[in-house]
Amino acid sequence: MLRPRWLSLHFHGELYQLGRLQFQRGRIGTWTSGSIAAEGLPLGPGDLGLGLHIPDFLGPLTPKACDRSLAMARDFFARHCSEEPYAVVTCGSWLLDPQLKQYLPRDSNIVRFQERFRISHLPTEPEDRTPVRFVFGTDDLPFDRLPRRTVLERAVVDHLRDGGHWYVGHGWLPL
Repeated sequence: MLRPRWLSLHFHGELYQLGRLQFQRGRIGTWTSGSIAAEGLPLGPGDLGLGLHIPDFLGPLTPKACDRSLAMARDFFARHCSEEPYAVVTCGSWLLDPQLKQYLPRDSNIVRFQERFRISHLPTEPEDRTPVRFVFGTDDLPFDRLPRRTVLERAVVDHLRDGGHWYVGHGWLPL
């Protein structure tokens, strides 16, 4: 789903498509900084951090594609933003909801993507429509009318049908 505001981030030099993933120059938030400090890194709220975004239209989220994107980000930002040292990548995404591991195979791309991150925060407020929108391209349909063709579609729908909720997890990884 491309949105005009999202495209403007590219034009303003705030968001960069590097291989499979997108990286946004930004700052570390409060939730994430506590987790980073607990790991012994000398970073706090407001320090530089790259936000990682996962476009839904660029193919599989394979470990190889993620490795390549992270390597590209290391090189790109060191070369083009050398005055802004980025030591960590942060991410807030429904893909970091640990409940997905209950439904997906251990070797799935999503589970392997999750395992890269140290989870820093799981909100208490559910965001059920977020995975529905990304997996199905809409959040207008009632859950009982959504297709269940793939493992991921079944996971999203079955979890909601069983009374569960989905959350946007927040995490980080060293760059």
